[in-house]
Amino acid sequence: MAGEASSSRQKRQRLKRQRLKRQRLVEEEEGENGGGDVVARSGTLLNLDLLDCPVCFDSLKKTKPIFRCDSGHVACSSCCTKMMNICPSCRHPIGEFRCSIMEKLVEAIVVQREEEEDKEEEEEEEGENGGGTRTKNVDGDVVISEARSGTLFDLNLLDCPVCSNALTSPIFQCDNGHIACSSCCIKLRYRCHSCNFPIGNYRCRRMEKVVKAVIVSCPNAKHGCTETFSYGKELVHEKNCSFYLCYCPAPNCNYSGLYKDLYIHYKSNHMDIENQFVCGRPLCTMWPISEKVFVLQESAAGPLVVLQRFNEPGGWYVTVNCIAPCAPGVGEFSFDLSYSMPAGGDKHTMTFQSSEMNRIHKVSFQSPEEDFMLIPHYFQDPRNSLKMTICIDHLQEDEDLEE
Repeated sequence: MAGEASSSRQKRQRLKRQRLKRQRLVEEEEGENGGGDVVARSGTLLNLDLLDCPVCFDSLKKTKPIFRCDSGHVACSSCCTKMMNICPSCRHPIGEFRCSIMEKLVEAIVVQREEEEDKEEEEEEEGENGGGTRTKNVDGDVVISEARSGTLFDLNLLDCPVCSNALTSPIFQCDNGHIACSSCCIKLRYRCHSCNFPIGNYRCRRMEKVVKAVIVSCPNAKHGCTETFSYGKELVHEKNCSFYLCYCPAPNCNYSGLYKDLYIHYKSNHMDIENQFVCGRPLCTMWPISEKVFVLQESAAGPLVVLQRFNEPGGWYVTVNCIAPCAPGVGEFSFDLSYSMPAGGDKHTMTFQSSEMNRIHKVSFQSPEEDFMLIPHYFQDPRNSLKMTICIDHLQEDEDLEE
């Protein structure tokens, strides 16, 4: 039994590492951290009152163990004893089942005030920690001031230990204190992944409030993005962020940077004047068969458009993508692409149109499943170059014309 539990823990840890690796793939390849180490994530808990006992208002960190009732309310051990193990909120029994995840959370939260106790009164007056504190006056009455905040350095505690996705309400826990998201409870047939106890009946409401109260920065914050989000929603924004790193499409070049910096870099180091395009004007070019990647750049250090050729059993797949983040107003193009056999004239020409060009952060050599021109073997030019004509337009200009 112990061996199975150990194997389960190792599997969960491996899933978390894989998720972190996917989320930080750009940072690892960029190598800005002296070897591509994954940067630890952290978030801000905007309401530290969630980590206080709701009965005595003392810090749960100082009054462990933490117990919960069947309705999901929590209380410290001393309050459970004083209340004769009856929850003051719902009158359900409390004091038998521990809330293990909350015990881990209170240990993982760091408050500046804990490190600077000698400046506590000054910090409360100046609000350096995002507000005041919950204290007691000389008469023992509770004085409630503004919400406090702290830093959570282990955001993995806010992930489902089964699927490793960000926890969302409702969050359930078993009698041993293990938690899981609602979808995983269904997939596991309401059996805890750690101890095989029933799970899915009792919610961990305090944990649900904590997850909603944690704010994290955009993963691209170190590149200049100032957006913040509730935990779990930052990944939706990340790839649409204009500060997402883009990679140089030139062979053997490891440069990466913000899209505008990348365009300047390419123009300064790799640009071929014959491969410049002007929006709205057809560009006829000879693409060497020996090159699987062909890069065009809009004049005046504009966006980079990459043509790629893939050798497939049915022929050549040709794709057209713009190196740009998927942010509004960045790299939004439509295009018309045509391929002609030099000896055939207009009779041997095929075309491909797209109302919206795909945007990518870096060149990938994985065969496309959609959005490509297929050039069959019988239609391929036996010479050393492909005669391609492409006309690229700004989407914004197209929309203005329609209006």
